[in-house]
Amino acid sequence: KKGFLKLLTRFSDQARFRIQRKTNYFEGVNAFNPFVTEINDTNLISTNSNIRNTIFFNRTNSIFGADYTFQDTRSKTLLASGFDSRTNKFHEVKVRWNIKRKFTLELLSGTGSRSTNADYTSGRNYNIEFVSLEPKLIFQPNTIFRISLEARGSEKRNAQELGGELSTVMEMGSTFKLNQREKGSFQGNIRAVNIRYSGEQNSALGFEMLEGLKPGLNFTWNLGYQRSISRNLQLSIQYQGRKSEDNRTIHSGGMEVRALF
Repeated sequence: KKGFLKLLTRFSDQARFRIQRKTNYFEGVNAFNPFVTEINDTNLISTNSNIRNTIFFNRTNSIFGADYTFQDTRSKTLLASGFDSRTNKFHEVKVRWNIKRKFTLELLSGTGSRSTNADYTSGRNYNIEFVSLEPKLIFQPNTIFRISLEARGSEKRNAQELGGELSTVMEMGSTFKLNQREKGSFQGNIRAVNIRYSGEQNSALGFEMLEGLKPGLNFTWNLGYQRSISRNLQLSIQYQGRKSEDNRTIHSGGMEVRALF
């Protein structure tokens, strides 16, 4: 009995609900039930719902911890040219293991679906099912410096009745962060992403399946610097770049000054 209670105290749960719904169906109890948010319901005029639940195991443990997350996001909007509907549902499991004091291994696995449906055009309609696996090795010798080696493999498939397009993504990269005590931080990452895609690139589906990149080998990188100029002023500088096969390198940057009152 004591062992069971000790195991039970290692679990914790966090849930979030936000639902807004409008309907022109007034018969029965479903008219007053906010959880009836089926996007394909012709009586549903608009909805905006976000249900998220996370179960933690050993959340505060410094050696090992895990959590499971379920999220269901749905929206439907009535526009002048028709309805625009979107759904995003996924299950995610994350495991954390501190191998030694300076090394941490993380593993993130997820599966789910993402869909859009627009009445005013057929080019934006898709229903993607996906699976992904992301291992990460983190080295943090102190509170000032942190670097990680990351990898990701994912597969996305559109519904057969909508085209059956397939995308596979293999990614490797590294991320670092350097903190300056009471001054600011410098961070950046570099990624190599190899994508195989069987469908049309220049479409809403192609942008989603390719994650804004191109088929083949892609490289992305970014650098960011944030510094506290004074007690009430913060300076932030960002630089991003990407390079795809048979395409020119694209550079972009920005700077922001934030005043705190």
